[in-house]
Amino acid sequence: MASKFSIENPTALTDFLDRLETVASEEVLRQAAVAGARVIHDEVRLRAPVGLPYERKGTQHVPGTLKRSILIAYDKEESVTGKIAVYLVTWSKEAFYGRFVEFGTSHSAAKPFLRPSFDARKRQAIDAVIEVIEEKAGEAARGK
Repeated sequence: MASKFSIENPTALTDFLDRLETVASEEVLRQAAVAGARVIHDEVRLRAPVGLPYERKGTQHVPGTLKRSILIAYDKEESVTGKIAVYLVTWSKEAFYGRFVEFGTSHSAAKPFLRPSFDARKRQAIDAVIEVIEEKAGEAARGK
């Protein structure tokens, strides 16, 4: 048996649904994805190894380039407008050797820091994404 219902203020309902639509917008999707990426980014920067200072060809090299080069990058190729926003936590070109540190080479053992960072903080990253979406949904419900 079907229930009957009535809408006493159709304009308010339409306004609410319009505001709720903004929660699923590209802007909110990206904000939520970046919030999660920031959590991972912070952990990666904490775990990135720092070598010792050295001198090569008369130039003193200061350690920490890899740690300073960790960044968040939008992956346009993997993202789908309005549906999926993919952000990568990676290193800049100046620290190209990060892959050799993470995965090792035939001459040096791997010293993983990227994957362990993700594994350690993925739950907090998910929580950060959810928090942004819930905040935007609350704003929509309040008419902001």
